[in-house]
Parts: sequence; structure tokens; C-alpha cells
Amino acid sequence: MPDASKANATVPDLPHIRDGLPIDWVPELVAIDVDDTLTTWMGQVRPEVTAAVARARRSGVTVTLATGRSISTTLPVAHSAGIDDLLVCSNGAILVSAPTGKVVEAISFDPEPLVTELMGLIPDAVFAVEDPRGNFRTTHHFDTGALGLSLTVAPLAEIITEPVIRLVVRSEGHAEQGFAEIAERMGFHSVVFGIAEVAWMDVGPWGVNKSTMLAEVCARQGIDPSRTVAIGDYLNDLAMLRWAGLGVAMGHAPRIVREHADAITGAEPGLGVVEVLDAVTARRGG
Repeated sequence: MPDASKANATVPDLPHIRDGLPIDWVPELVAIDVDDTLTTWMGQVRPEVTAAVARARRSGVTVTLATGRSISTTLPVAHSAGIDDLLVCSNGAILVSAPTGKVVEAISFDPEPLVTELMGLIPDAVFAVEDPRGNFRTTHHFDTGALGLSLTVAPLAEIITEPVIRLVVRSEGHAEQGFAEIAERMGFHSVVFGIAEVAWMDVGPWGVNKSTMLAEVCARQGIDPSRTVAIGDYLNDLAMLRWAGLGVAMGHAPRIVREHADAITGAEPGLGVVEVLDAVTARRGG
């Protein structure tokens, strides 16, 4: 997690949620990022979070998750938090029902042209794909962390024959420089995040992010998108924070994230979310 004190020293002041919601309307939906927002990385849901979710839901607000995680690692978090609604997974490429675990909508693309070009640029690349059902397949096994619970190893020709909702590229040879230059050069569909330290790039469908599927949630449930609150901490949350009626950055979020937010909450994952949920509940008269 980034150092919160350093982040606070380098960004403009934002209204803090502990002082109340800086809005004059009543929220109808709260969308929450998972890793380092709702929980620590691969961490458990705190009891305080589950209690705050319950209070918010009793007040009439819809609470959902919007995460880069796949279905398999999102559903357990939702169940632990008491979130029983439509969930946005895989950075907006999948909409899943928390009660049933079934995919409601998936946005896919053909990975073959991208993989063919990347093979010429990154000879040592390891590829993995996520299919529209949330399953991962890869050319070589590697730890996906919170993305998915398991990988199936298969030949490259086999894993790129069908549409996918995510292409993951990993290269130890790019651990220092990362993938930013390659992503810009190729004009990828949507490079959701690139992490130089682990030589990791996550490519999704063109124009798809957490906000596009949150808009679908609102359309399906008759929620006014302008009366939404989103909470996040990282680059793949930028579009969601801009889209929401109120975008809230975690206190440890890097400068670029806070620059796209309307307010800030505490730096500690879970407890910062509790601050937001309780402020929403209070606004709704709960």
C-alpha cells in the first residue's frame, strides 16, 4: 500500500467524508472497489464493513462491488460483506448475480490479433485469457493473485481460438520498463493497468471499464447514475470515480487517483469504506 502521509503531502485538499457528504442529493447506489479499498490485498472483510453494509442496505441504498477480480474471487468477498446484488467484475467486462453466481452480461473480444502482434514485440511473454464465464487459461502457469482461483494450462493456439473478456500479458524481461510504451504504440483495446514491478499488463475490451458496467446496473435497476457514489484507490478506478455522482478516493490513493475524485476517505482499507457507507446512511435518514 502506498504511504498515506506522502500522498497527503502532494495532492490538493479534498473534502473528507468524516465531515459529511459534500453533496446536496441522496445517494441511491454505492460502488466499492475490493483490493486495498474494501479489503487489504487478498485480505478478509472486516466485521465493521459487513455491519456498515447492512446499515446502508436497510436505509434503502444499493451496495455493489466494482473490481478487477474475476467472478471466483469476487463472490466470496460479496458474501462476506453481505452484498447481495449485481456485481461488476473483471474491470467492467462481466456483470454477475451475487445470489446465483451466474453471468448476467459479458463483453468479449477476439484476442488472436493482439497476441500475434505482441509475440513479435515481447518474445518471452506469457499469456493468459479470461473467458466470458470467468475461467482463466494460460500458456504457462503463474500466480494470478486475486484475479482468479486457478488457471488451466493449454497451448497458445487453443486459448486464443474463442472470444475472451481479458488478456493478461506477463514478461520478466519488462520488469524494469513496464508495458506503457508498447500499450501506447499498439493502441490496445483498454489497458486497464500495467504494473512494472511484476511485468504485468491487463488488456480488456475497447472502451470498457468499471463505469460502463455500473451504468448497466443503474439501467437495469432504475437508478439515477447522477445519484451514485464510487470508492476506489487505483488507476483502474479512475473512470468509475469520474462517472459517479460522487467519486471518493481512499486516503492512500496516488495523486492521479485523487485528482479525479470529489472527496477522500480514510487510508485504511475497510474502515475508509465504513466512513463512506455510514455517511450515506446518515444522508438517507438511516
